[in-house]
Amino acid sequence: MIISRAEIESAVSAYRTSVKRKSRISAVTYDTDRTELSEGSTTIASFFSEVMAEPFYRTSLVNELHHRISEGRYYVPTDQIVEKMIGRLVAEALPA
Repeated sequence: MIISRAEIESAVSAYRTSVKRKSRISAVTYDTDRTELSEGSTTIASFFSEVMAEPFYRTSLVNELHHRISEGRYYVPTDQIVEKMIGRLVAEALPA
């Protein structure tokens, strides 16, 4: 197959035209676009940031338990341990 000079020039011309269109389209800016958050969404966002700023655990309780454990004064009643173990066994035995 032989490609003539006219076909090559036609293809190059079509390519240049498409490039010019794309550059014109990408150069267009829209100053009217804007985003507005509703009052509810700003309230939720501020609440979320406040919650995330707090520690996930109660620092005073953790420190007290750490101190009691390190001194050997932390005691859990045997019946509570057995209750938790049986509860876990029952939960694992149930079908998912």
